[in-house]
Amino acid sequence: MEAAFGVYVEVIGRRPQPMDKDFAAALATQSILVCEMAGEDRPCGCILFERLDDGNGFIDTVAVRPDAQGKGIGPALIAAAEDHVRRQGATMMTLYTNAKMARNLTLYPSLGYREVGRGWDRGYERVRYEKPLAPPIAVKRTVEGLHGRRRVHGHKADPTYDRFAIDPETPFDAAALFARPMSALRMEIGFGGGEHLLHHASIAPDIGLIGIEPFESGMMKAIRAIDREGADNVRLYMGDARRILEWLPQAALDRVDILYPDPWPKRKHWKRRFISIDGLDRLARAVRPGGTVRFASDIPSYVTWTRAHVAAHPDFDLERDSVDAYPDWPGTRYEAKAFREGRTPRYLVLARR
Repeated sequence: MEAAFGVYVEVIGRRPQPMDKDFAAALATQSILVCEMAGEDRPCGCILFERLDDGNGFIDTVAVRPDAQGKGIGPALIAAAEDHVRRQGATMMTLYTNAKMARNLTLYPSLGYREVGRGWDRGYERVRYEKPLAPPIAVKRTVEGLHGRRRVHGHKADPTYDRFAIDPETPFDAAALFARPMSALRMEIGFGGGEHLLHHASIAPDIGLIGIEPFESGMMKAIRAIDREGADNVRLYMGDARRILEWLPQAALDRVDILYPDPWPKRKHWKRRFISIDGLDRLARAVRPGGTVRFASDIPSYVTWTRAHVAAHPDFDLERDSVDAYPDWPGTRYEAKAFREGRTPRYLVLARR
């Protein structure tokens, strides 16, 4: 602790608090993990943490010897502490750092922590960080394929569908996808009746839109509206969005909208949720750096789940988390149902790093 924090004495103008910690009390009340490098017989780093009365985790101190820094020891200790409290049921980890420790102000956001406040404590300016912890099931891969209602057996899609349909069996060709050049490409996964998809087709005619919907009733309703409006910047796929995400070239999409997806509320069905580590991996491949994924839901547990998965994923940051709808938002029938039943939707934006 003396070696790790001693380098900050001159920067802060006094001894950082961890240098004068009561280690006897820490040993009695906190969890402590110690790290050693292979071939050494002395610690090169340690982390002190605990579960608070509210059930969430708190990292008190992370220390790495100066000669051992830059080797990933700090992040490894933090990840181990997160895993420890997650297995005990914690859904959030909190930590503080001194505002003058510039290296930490870069490190913690890179590990999924976001700054939630600053304040003075005993003469030190402290920065508070929080990180949602994904539940243990989050690291499992989702099951493949569609779940829920499908097309009725024996029924054929309206012939109009063929004019708008994407064929993932053929190689992707941006020039052939639309009748005219498009400035960007977006996707909406599970568009329901197509209200949102058609609205954006009309206000952004120079942007190509790919709509994915597995249910025949929603697809047919959308096709009739698109055909009636004469929208030539929309292409459709009736099936599993994963198929199209794999078909698209890397970084092809500017934005993906996932609006009011099936929440699969039973725990045994969580593996079917589209937002998962596996789902975010697929989105990260298809969405360009700087692009976004918009996720809206009126189910609090699914919103919490999504926050935790984004925090645990290396390719996305939670850029927006609000009860206010997105700009140019036309509303959807699912949103209207949520309001009628007294639920408040949340509108998230996941930014591709």
